[in-house]
Amino acid sequence: MKLHEALRKVIRHFGVNVIEEKRLMSFLADYRAFDDYPAVKEVMRAIATGDSGKKICLAADGSDEEFLRLASEIKEKLVSERSFKEEFARYAVDSVSFALGIVSSVTEPCDHGYEAVQRNTGSNESAATRKSGTRTRPAARKPSAPRRKSSGTARVISGDTWQTASDGAASHRRFYRGHDLTAAFESGEFSKNVADGSFRDIFPGDYITKQVTIPDIVAPDNDGWGYIEGKTYTVKFIIADLDIAMYQGSPRVTGHHAVIVPEDPVFPAIMNLTNTNAGGYAGSYMHRTVMPAFAKGLIGAFGEKHLLKSSFDGLASDQLHCTCRLLTLSMRFGQRELPQNGYSRSWYDFAKDSCMGGAQFAIFRLHSDPGIHQYWMSDLTSSLWSSKGFAYIYHGNGGGVDFSWARNACGVRPFALLV
Repeated sequence: MKLHEALRKVIRHFGVNVIEEKRLMSFLADYRAFDDYPAVKEVMRAIATGDSGKKICLAADGSDEEFLRLASEIKEKLVSERSFKEEFARYAVDSVSFALGIVSSVTEPCDHGYEAVQRNTGSNESAATRKSGTRTRPAARKPSAPRRKSSGTARVISGDTWQTASDGAASHRRFYRGHDLTAAFESGEFSKNVADGSFRDIFPGDYITKQVTIPDIVAPDNDGWGYIEGKTYTVKFIIADLDIAMYQGSPRVTGHHAVIVPEDPVFPAIMNLTNTNAGGYAGSYMHRTVMPAFAKGLIGAFGEKHLLKSSFDGLASDQLHCTCRLLTLSMRFGQRELPQNGYSRSWYDFAKDSCMGGAQFAIFRLHSDPGIHQYWMSDLTSSLWSSKGFAYIYHGNGGGVDFSWARNACGVRPFALLV
């Protein structure tokens, strides 16, 4: 597997902080990420065990522009201070940027050799020699051993189409397609191709259309404010990502899966019966009452054996052991600044939901989210009106993120894991 693909897989499984951990090298070795360019292994080790890894983890929560500035600085330091060859430093850092979804292409090195450090080309004088002001003649060099012949030109990973994808989630989740898979699901072909991990003929943007019957939703205390009359909806479920919850949750998700999200909010609902977020998302009316009703609709449409159930936040909590739940801001936008009312609003204006490691769904990275609608997120507001509000997405006029009192009605757009 290519380095940039292996990094993306590792980050999605273990979170961005794995970049600053020594175990990163073991994970990359398992994916044979250095087979094509063995010298890059030393560069990645320097990143994972030095200050660069820590800086990358901190910058991942900032804007793309800030991250790219840091990436440029790291490349320069790897070359100037560690004497790594420029093309290896560039490939390693760009692969990290690709894995985080910040850049869409990576230029591979031409050099397939094992020597990561560039040879001295000018002066070989030592620090003592420089201090004394005398110079020595550079030692004669032996001719270097012949290297593996390079392709002559750098390969750029960009501009491919879904027809070029090899089997597997890591390859398929790089492409947006948009094909109707309803018949494939009904025939069992879809589930077969998910179960074997090939994801053959399944890509983000593809969809399955189902009739979903939601039963009456009634508040425990018969509060009429929370009542929603039962109804059957025609829902277009978009394939949002592939295998993104693998090894997440409690119990851990170990089966191959496709993440599905309704193309549009299915119906409006309140987040809480009162204007409070005191119980967080896990304690909300939305999660405790509305989501179970939505889950019944999903089970009726897809069949219980085709839906995975887990505590997607990674905690062994009965409250969050569920078939479906609301999206997080990270799933929608990734871990960067959020658009809000025409300007960037910092992540820290919201209490981030850490569900499934905080990775952005491929569909939102690859394709714009259409429509003019509003829908709830599971993140709490952590600044103004922090005790009353939850975050929500709005579209129109550029779209963005804002907050609303918990008793206000916004759209319901949950995700689920389909097998």
